Amino acid sequence: MAGLKVAGKPDQNIELAAEAGDPAAMRVLGKYLHTAEVDANQVEAERWLLAAAEAGDLEAMHELSWLYHERAAKQRRPDNQADNAAWLSWCRRAADGGWVDAMRTMALITADTDEEELWLRRAAGGGARREMLRLADMLAGKGQGAEAEQWYHAAIAHGLPSARDHLASFLIAQDRPSEAEKYVRAEAEAGSWPAARQLAEALERLGRADEAAEWHARAEALSPRTYEGGVPAGPGLVEVIVTAVVTTALVPFVQALVSKIADDAYGQGRQWIRRLVRRNRASSNDTDDEGTPSSPPVVDADAGLAVVQDPDAGISLFLWSNASDEALRALSALDMDELTLRRPDQGRVHLVWHPEPGTWHVRGH
Repeated sequence: MAGLKVAGKPDQNIELAAEAGDPAAMRVLGKYLHTAEVDANQVEAERWLLAAAEAGDLEAMHELSWLYHERAAKQRRPDNQADNAAWLSWCRRAADGGWVDAMRTMALITADTDEEELWLRRAAGGGARREMLRLADMLAGKGQGAEAEQWYHAAIAHGLPSARDHLASFLIAQDRPSEAEKYVRAEAEAGSWPAARQLAEALERLGRADEAAEWHARAEALSPRTYEGGVPAGPGLVEVIVTAVVTTALVPFVQALVSKIADDAYGQGRQWIRRLVRRNRASSNDTDDEGTPSSPPVVDADAGLAVVQDPDAGISLFLWSNASDEALRALSALDMDELTLRRPDQGRVHLVWHPEPGTWHVRGH
């Protein structure tokens, strides 16, 4: 029954096939139970995914690894170390076996280590366009411009729009502004804010000051008009916002989020944050810290705010469920170690998205 495709709840035949030992059916059933996000289902999800993984199903290995990761991140327990070890072990087995999504996860897990480039190369070679871009940026930073440019072009050829902005920045840095203009003009004219900024910079380098000034103005007009946290400004803004506070290790949380927005599928990341807000709000029984009824439901369901607190690192991440693609993309590229070194003091800090400069800021608290 390899290649099963099931929409919604698996039918009885899938369950019968799983009971009969079919690895694909075990994986389908385990994935359904895992993604249903019902705590009571997770034991059964682990059972089926583990059975499929032990039978050699690479996709099941990767799904199982995330089940262990999510369980470890959900709450701090004595067995978290074992869950984290299982997460890494099963993910590595899936990646070594050739599962591209697992290679991508390994590239995240091993970021800033000697293994990172290895996994980026393997994932990029397997067609993962986001990793093509990450590899290109890494090589450009190392001064390996010729190969970096090849990977930028590969990412563009695989349909990753943001690769054009990165390539333009690379070309401008190499004093090749006329080529940079070619890669971003169409997107800038189509209304892309990052492309408009890059085009303005390229035109400045080319000495076309009047045209550059025009594009700087257009970029400013295109930039997101938001408040500090990322809630859309303008008519209809609801002042009362649904919030959720999540206590967990920040780096694994961000890695989990990045896995949801792979291949620039940012809608999946936003949906995950919305579910997080709804689930945590429901678990609080709609009361605040003082036991009083919480704020009334917000009209704009996309305006939910998740405050992710990492007590060990002393960092709180303020993440909106309607975060822009740019904010999510920038979050995935953050160097948490560097951020903590730049903290204003040794106390707690807040990590907040600032849309105008398009960066995440560390602020003392």
